[in-house]
Amino acid sequence: MYIHSITSLTAPELTPLSLLEKEYRWGERNHKIFSRFHKMQSASLFTHETLPDLVFELLQKLRAECDPGLFRQIRYVAWAHSLHAASPFDRMDSQYGAFQTFFGDQQIEFFSATQASCASGLVGLQYLQAKMRAAQQNKSSGNTDSQNQASVCGVLITGEKCFHRTVQYVDQNGYFGEAFCATLVGMTPSPHSLHLRALHIQQLGAYGTRMRETDRESENAYDHAFLPVMSETIQKALECAGRRPKELDAVLPYHISPVTFDRLADRTGFSREIVFRHNLYTLGHCFCSDAFLNIKSLLACRDNSVRAQCILALASGVAGTFGAMVLESDNKDIL
Repeated sequence: MYIHSITSLTAPELTPLSLLEKEYRWGERNHKIFSRFHKMQSASLFTHETLPDLVFELLQKLRAECDPGLFRQIRYVAWAHSLHAASPFDRMDSQYGAFQTFFGDQQIEFFSATQASCASGLVGLQYLQAKMRAAQQNKSSGNTDSQNQASVCGVLITGEKCFHRTVQYVDQNGYFGEAFCATLVGMTPSPHSLHLRALHIQQLGAYGTRMRETDRESENAYDHAFLPVMSETIQKALECAGRRPKELDAVLPYHISPVTFDRLADRTGFSREIVFRHNLYTLGHCFCSDAFLNIKSLLACRDNSVRAQCILALASGVAGTFGAMVLESDNKDIL
């Protein structure tokens, strides 16, 4: 599978840490950890806009930026989110027609991926890949209903609102942000597309319990298992891609507990220097969007010292889902 493009939507002005402290009242200890230990500075927050409005604004921006030929090939739209709600696709009686008109296709499919918490973005990619691969196989088998399916595209929407106290900050680890991405994917390459070489996801055995509730014992078990399981997830993704840790040019973190990625570097054998920290301290943890925000930022980087032909992007869900994907670019310089 290939990533053709990523359209992003972030707040025009970032909210500084001092205002977040007043708004969320997370206490002096958390503030010291966030500002001094984690070096966090700000978050992307939309004060007045609703979630459906932001999603539709994102899609309008996608249409404006997208290659028209690729846009016409979109047949699948997925929204990956960590909170267990189907919005905005739960109100399709009123919105389905608008989406059909927007994409110009009466047969377009919409669905949500949510059960992997903040790793649901990678689960959504897996599902899109399966849908497009099936369309490709239908074409090769001579199915007359699938004559135009081999070159179909999918769109993965990520991002949500920090509307509730349980999704505003995490004690000692970081806080959430609101930034949205529309990632256009397909099964055939296009100019400047990224090749998804490997995608590996695994879950802790206590996943089912953690989806319902957590206690101190389960939190301690999760903390104990985190580094070993995430390291194993990285290693398996690299093995599937036929790569070694030292061959990586960039590692894209998610925006919680920045020191975690130094520890992962030491455990798995890649350099701390290749951890891409461009958004790590400024946007907040934007749920399922972090990996895609960082891919877009890396591709837009104008520093000639940034050379990224082999990229590792990471995601983790609070219920115990761990994800890693390996992307490759044919371009020697990402500018």
